[in-house]
Amino acid sequence: MRLFVSVLCCCLLLAACSVTVDESDITQEEYEKSLGTSNVPLPIDDALYIEQVKRESIVDKLSEIFQLDWLSRKEIDAKDIEYIALGDSLTDGVGDEYKRQGFTERLIERLEKWPAIASVTLDNRGKRGRRSEQLLALLEKGHYDKELATANLVTITMGGNDVMKVVKTDIFSLKKEMFDEEKVNFKNNYEQIIKRIRAKNTEAPLILIGFYNPFSIVVDEITPFEEIIVEWNNEIIQLAEEDGNACFVPVMDLFHTNEDLVYHTDFFHPNSRGYERMTERIVSAMTACGIEEMTDGLIGFEE
Repeated sequence: MRLFVSVLCCCLLLAACSVTVDESDITQEEYEKSLGTSNVPLPIDDALYIEQVKRESIVDKLSEIFQLDWLSRKEIDAKDIEYIALGDSLTDGVGDEYKRQGFTERLIERLEKWPAIASVTLDNRGKRGRRSEQLLALLEKGHYDKELATANLVTITMGGNDVMKVVKTDIFSLKKEMFDEEKVNFKNNYEQIIKRIRAKNTEAPLILIGFYNPFSIVVDEITPFEEIIVEWNNEIIQLAEEDGNACFVPVMDLFHTNEDLVYHTDFFHPNSRGYERMTERIVSAMTACGIEEMTDGLIGFEE
């Protein structure tokens, strides 16, 4: 909407400038006087030069009024922002055959189209197999203190490996109670992760990305894992709501089947198409959360 209004105002201003620029900028008579001649047609090159000056004058007027570099459509005071991505293999981009770090680089492409953002610097700290207690331990040791303090945006993917930790304990004797017990630990760890981040940065939006059931493409019918994943994601939703400056991104439905070929050949991680869909969902969720208002216009997405 912001971009639409700017373009509409631009069209109206251009219509007005078509009259005022001719009166205030270089005219044929003024140009001839500057050459010391009269009644002499402008050379083609000189005429083109004057037209260029007029166009540049319009651009200057637009830039002054809208505070935009109209040629690049960037705000004059557009900022370089810092984005730190924390989490597991989904943040690391495992399975992305194009080696674009999963959703993170794709998200940057969308962010850099926003007029208030000059560029985005990515610090991707995702690691395959990472669990919540491991990320918490790193934060407690101050591994990311400096990066978090200056970050304008933080994303987190966490939970899949915590579930797999239970699965690997005894895959043939699994009971839901085992997942319920671990869920308590997971929530406590995630809560402390957020507190550690907020101790270093109170303003940066936290984008908490949910996780999916990787066994859904192996078994066609509904399994107890569906309920387990939903419950664990609900814990993340609650934490996002409690923070007040966080946004939850649901992705479970994106990987319920492989009909759209969203899985990597390991049938566990997304492929490039899967990460594209994740990116679109992240953008949609951030927009729905009011990311533009949340950041006073610094972060947003073109409509």
